[in-house]
Amino acid sequence: MIRLIKIEFKKILNNQVFWVLAALYVLIITSTFFGVQTFINDVVKDAGRSAPIPVTKISLYNFPDIWHNLTFLAGFLKMLLGLLVIFFITNEYSYRTLRQNIITGLSRREFLISKLLSIGIISLCATFLLFIIGVILGFMNTEEVTLAMFFGNFEFIAAYFLELTAFMIFALLLGFLTKRAAFAIGLLALYYYIIENWLNYKLPDDWGDFLPLQAVANLIDIPNTQLMKLFGLNFREYIAVLDVVVVSGYSLTFIYLMYLILRKRDM
Repeated sequence: MIRLIKIEFKKILNNQVFWVLAALYVLIITSTFFGVQTFINDVVKDAGRSAPIPVTKISLYNFPDIWHNLTFLAGFLKMLLGLLVIFFITNEYSYRTLRQNIITGLSRREFLISKLLSIGIISLCATFLLFIIGVILGFMNTEEVTLAMFFGNFEFIAAYFLELTAFMIFALLLGFLTKRAAFAIGLLALYYYIIENWLNYKLPDDWGDFLPLQAVANLIDIPNTQLMKLFGLNFREYIAVLDVVVVSGYSLTFIYLMYLILRKRDM
């Protein structure tokens, strides 16, 4: 495993696109989290001037609610990580490093494992970044922090890690299928923003919840923030075991499909 990680790390060091996308992701997610609460309160303040009842200031970053709020918001930015994975795998075909790795003794199974390890490390780093941001914002916005408050709703951090990992595995599968970055990105965007929404609309009742990326999105429901309570809305405040099972099942299925592609395709 260490050998595979070293091989991947050498590829990452020389991949400028990887570092540009990674830096862009860090910049966007950091600026978003540090600015979104101020933006929402400015909007609410303007709307509250004409409201019949006083509107209080909204805080998204109090412990323990911060973990649910942050992971839900961060889920909208996972497309950048999907693009990062697509560029990473399609470069293997463009520069023929996949073939070179196979010729020099790396098995196809080991090659796939190396990519999955890369995804796991990227997910871990993104989750750790979210954790650090959460700690900073949480202590800035919570007057008294207890251990129970700090770790309350902490299961959303684990669900976020699973969400990122499953989404990037899906993106990796598209990269394996198309072998070209432009095709894979177009297919990912088409499926994510159009096809799955259309299927969700056409399928009866809640069947659409079991579509791959919808299942990934269902891991973390809309938080019951003060803003939602103002409108009388109520959403799920826990991680459903069924959602975890469905997403894990899809991830294992996608991994198996990639293994079949690597076994049968001429490198």
